[in-house]
Amino acid sequence: MNSNPQKFTPQELKDLYEKCILLWENGNLMNEKFDVRSGKNYRRIKSKFGLTLKSMTTERDVQTEFQLLKSNTLINENLFCFHNSKKNLLKSYFYYLRNIAAHADIVKKRISGVNWYFIEHKSRNKIKFFGQIKSSNYWSVRNEFLKLKR
Repeated sequence: MNSNPQKFTPQELKDLYEKCILLWENGNLMNEKFDVRSGKNYRRIKSKFGLTLKSMTTERDVQTEFQLLKSNTLINENLFCFHNSKKNLLKSYFYYLRNIAAHADIVKKRISGVNWYFIEHKSRNKIKFFGQIKSSNYWSVRNEFLKLKR
């Protein structure tokens, strides 16, 4: 059995474990406060990385968006869509990053010479988080969002 079917490099595997799983489990992010309401820094991050971030109120809304994305394949756009299960945009984002890394719900593909991460995280047969992002942007976006802690 191949324990690394996506052929992640040792550094990528280490980063997924340390920067996603351990960050959530040891970093006490549930008790952190993130400031996206002021907007300026949050909007700057989204603009800098060309990121579309859709936080949905219900799991059904996430499923609907997922079906739309499947029918309109959007390559060349950094996009995350997820259920706002923690009632805070960035807490939910980091919570799902942890689950994605822990359950290997991330696929690496090379398209037109660029490495992309494609993500589909399901729980109990329901899509909770999906998206796509250039691998070169993945960690930068995560690090920038961490700076929004109050």
